Amino acid sequence: MNAAVENLITDDLMEKTFLFCWKKISDKEEAQDLAQEIIVDALLILRSGKKIENFYGLFWQIAHNKLIDFYRKKRPVKISLDDMGNSLLGFDKSLGDYIKQEELDLLSKSMTKLANIHRDILVRFYIKNQSVKEIAAALKLPTGTVTSRLSDARKNLKENFETMENRKEKPEKKKSIIDFELEFYGDANQAWMAISSLIDRQILFACREKSQTVSQLASQLDLPQLFLEDSITKLVRANVLFEEKKGKYLTDFTIFPKSVRRKAEEIDRQICRDLKIAERYFEILNDMKAELLKEEFYGNDFDWEYLLPYFIIRSDREFGKKTGGDYLREKYGKGLTDRFWRNFYLSGWYEDEPESLSKEETSLIGPGYNFNVYTIPEYGHIEFHNTINTMHYEKDGHECELDLDRLDWLNSGNTGLYLELIKNPKKTLSEKEEMLVADMLKNGVLKKTKVGYKGTIPVISFAQVDKWCKIWQEKFKELSIEYYDALYKAQEKIVLPYIRKDLLWASFWHVIPLGNKKNLDSMLMQYAIDNKLVRFAEGKNASCTAMVLLCE
Repeated sequence: MNAAVENLITDDLMEKTFLFCWKKISDKEEAQDLAQEIIVDALLILRSGKKIENFYGLFWQIAHNKLIDFYRKKRPVKISLDDMGNSLLGFDKSLGDYIKQEELDLLSKSMTKLANIHRDILVRFYIKNQSVKEIAAALKLPTGTVTSRLSDARKNLKENFETMENRKEKPEKKKSIIDFELEFYGDANQAWMAISSLIDRQILFACREKSQTVSQLASQLDLPQLFLEDSITKLVRANVLFEEKKGKYLTDFTIFPKSVRRKAEEIDRQICRDLKIAERYFEILNDMKAELLKEEFYGNDFDWEYLLPYFIIRSDREFGKKTGGDYLREKYGKGLTDRFWRNFYLSGWYEDEPESLSKEETSLIGPGYNFNVYTIPEYGHIEFHNTINTMHYEKDGHECELDLDRLDWLNSGNTGLYLELIKNPKKTLSEKEEMLVADMLKNGVLKKTKVGYKGTIPVISFAQVDKWCKIWQEKFKELSIEYYDALYKAQEKIVLPYIRKDLLWASFWHVIPLGNKKNLDSMLMQYAIDNKLVRFAEGKNASCTAMVLLCE
C-alpha cells in the first residue's frame, strides 16, 4: 500500500468511525465489530487500485450502508451516548486535574486503546457512576480486583493520553502496512476463513518473530485494542496464532520475505541442474514401466506417455515428503521442538524489495494433488484426483491449457455409471444415463468405440497405490537423500534464519522445494513435456491425463 493510501486511513478516522458507531448503537462490542467492518471494507477498496475521486464521501457512505444493514439485522438502538452528558465520553468531570476540556478528543482516542477489561471498568465508574461494590457485583469479581483494575486503567489511560499529546507536538511517522500472501497445504479451510482481513494479517505479521501482548500490538499497529481483541480470539481458534505465555501471542506459521524465496529458488534450480535431478529421476521411473504396468488395474493397457503424468506427481510425493523428509528429520531435527501436529501447513510471503527488483519468472505448471472425495453405496469410498493442478502448460513453444473444471468431470452423480461402463461397455442406458454419458463424452472422460464405451481415466485401488508408494520410497531413496542433503546445506544461510526452531518441520516441508509455482512437481512435469515423455491430448477439454479414480 503506498503512502497516499496510508494517509487516508488515519488514527483520527478510525477513532471517528468507532465513535460514530458507538453513538448510533450504544453497545461498545457491536460498535467495535461494525467499525472494524467499515475500516476493512475501505482498505479493500483502496487496495483494489480503483480510481476514487472522493474517498471520504465514499467512506462515510460505506459507514451509512453498514449501519443500515446493522439496523436490519439487529435489535433497535439502545440509549444514545448523547444522553450521558455534554461530554462525548463523560470524562470531563472526574479523571483528574491533568485533563482539560479541550483535550477530550485525545482522551477519547486514548480510551479506545485500552484493553476491554480496563475500558469497561472506566465506563462503569465514570460514565455510569457505579461504585466499586456495584462493579464487583456486576462483574462477579472481588472488590480488591476491581480497585486494582481501576487503578491500572487510570494509569494506562494517562500514559496513552500523554503519549498522544507528545505526538501532537512532533510530526507523526506513519507506520507502513505490511500485507502478505498465504499458501496452504492440507485441510486449511478454517484457517483460510479466519485470516479474513488486513487487520488479521497485520496481527500475524507483528507476532511472527516474538510473542506480543494486545497492548504491544495496539502500539505497534497504531490501532485501538478494541479492533484487535476479537481478531486475536478468532486466529487462536483457527490454530494460526497461539498464546505462548499468558496474554502473549505468537504466530503459528512462518512468514518469509519474497527476496528469500527468490534466492532460495535459484539455489534450488542450480542444485537440480548440478545433480541432474530430473534426468536421473526419469531414468528410475521409466525403468519401472514394466513393473508398474504388470499390476491389475483399469488403464494398465493405456499408453505409458498418457499414464506417466500421474506416476510423476504421485511418486515425487514419496521422493520428497516421505523419503527426503524422513532423512532431514533424522539427520538435522533431533532435539528440536516439534510443532508438526496440524492437518494443514501454511506459510506467508511478503514483498520486501522495490517493485523493479521483484519481477518473478512465470512457471506454467502448478502443483499436484487436487481431489474430491465422496461415497457411492455400491463402491464405497471414492477419490477422484486431478494430480496436476494446472491451468496452463507449455508444449512445442506454445501455451496450452487444461480446463479449470477438470475435477468436476467425475462426481458422485456419474462415477457409479462410469465404473459400470468400464465393466460393461455395451450397457443399455436409461434416458438419464444417456445425458450423463453425453456429458462424459464431451469432457473426454469416455470415448465411443466399436465395442461400446471406453473410459479414459484409470481406476486404481488404494491398496495398489500404497504398494507403489513403498516401491517408490526404496527406488528413489539414494537420489532423494543426495538432493535434500544438498538443498538443506545450501539453504542454511538463506531460509533457516527466518524459521523459528519450534516451526522448523511445519515450515520446512512447505518451502523446500520452495513455493507452489516452481516446486518439484513443476520442474519434473515441464521436463517431461519438453522431452516429449508425456502426452497431452490437444484441445481444452480433450485431455484426462494425470486424472485417476481411486476406489476401495
